[in-house]
Amino acid sequence: MEAALLELKGVTKRFGGVAALNGVDISVTRGEILGMIGPNGAGKTTLLNCISGVYKPDAGEIRWQGMPIQGMRPHRVAKLGIGRTFQIVKPFGSMTVRENAAVGALFGSAETSLSVKQSFEQADRVLDLVGLRSKAGSLVTALTIPDRKRLEVARAVATQPKLLLLDEVMAGLNSVEVDEALEMVRAVHATGVTVVLIEHVMRVIVGVCTRAVVLDFGHVLAEGEPRVVLRDERVIQAYLGERYAKRLNADRGPDGE
Repeated sequence: MEAALLELKGVTKRFGGVAALNGVDISVTRGEILGMIGPNGAGKTTLLNCISGVYKPDAGEIRWQGMPIQGMRPHRVAKLGIGRTFQIVKPFGSMTVRENAAVGALFGSAETSLSVKQSFEQADRVLDLVGLRSKAGSLVTALTIPDRKRLEVARAVATQPKLLLLDEVMAGLNSVEVDEALEMVRAVHATGVTVVLIEHVMRVIVGVCTRAVVLDFGHVLAEGEPRVVLRDERVIQAYLGERYAKRLNADRGPDGE
C-alpha cells in the first residue's frame, strides 16, 4: 500500500471540559477525494483547524508525508503544501478578484517561490480553473455568494497545495450551483490535488468522493465507500435521520436493490 499523505493518530482537542475531538484516527491517501460528514458540532471543522495549524491538538499526532506537524503555525503548514478554505469567506474587499487570487500565489507553497508577475499569472490560471476569469477585474464586493465561494477556493488553489481542505464550500447553494461547484472540485482534483471536503449535501459525497468518514461527538463513527457508509444504521441514526432512511429504502425498490 502507498504510504498515507496525511495521517492522524489519536488526535484530541478540548475546549474547557468538552472534547471536540477525542482520539481521532484518519489517513488520507494521495490522489483521493475524502468526504467528511456528521452532525453539527461533531468536530469536522475543528479537525481541519488542527490539520491547518489554527488549533494545536491537546493530544495525538498529525503527520504530513511522514513528518509530525501538530502545533505548527498556519503559514508554515501552508508552505508545506496544505491549503484550505473557511466556512465564512473573508476576501480582501478592497482588492479585485485577480489580486485576491494572486495573494494566495505569493504566499503559497515553499517549493515554488513566485515573483509578483508570476503570482498574477498563477492567479489567471486558477481563475480559469474555477470559472472566474471573466470577473478577474471586478472588486470582490460585486461578487455573488457562489462566486465568493469560488474565489475562496481559487485563493487556496493558488497556493499550489498538494492537499486541499474544503470546509462546506457548497453550503447555501441551490441545486444548479451545487452541480457547478461539483465540477469545480473535479477540475481541481484533476490537476493532481488531493482533496478533503466537509459537506452536508449527500449527493456531493456520493457524486465526487472516493471515501467517506463520519464524525460524531468527536469520534470516527464509520468510514469507507460513500454508498456503503450512508447505509450504515449507526450513521442513519446519528446523522441522516429516518426521513433519509425511508427515501433510501424507496430507492432500493422491493428487492432491496
